[in-house]
Amino acid sequence: MRPRRFAVLEHLAVAPKAVRTGVGTALLDAVSAAGRAAGCSRLLTEVWEFNHEAAAFYEAAGFVSMRHALERAL
Repeated sequence: MRPRRFAVLEHLAVAPKAVRTGVGTALLDAVSAAGRAAGCSRLLTEVWEFNHEAAAFYEAAGFVSMRHALERAL
């Protein structure tokens, strides 16, 4: 393994009235630029399984799945 530096996007939210206006893309671009400026090679984020709209947004922005998290009730 080799050391790599990652930027992590914890949450990205856009007001309902601003959805599909380019605000989300502008925020994502700003996070990406900050990550590059910090020497990061990758941008990581997560999306809830039920949030199909967010998943589609990230996939359209070039994100690909890298793991699949699972849970179950105890």
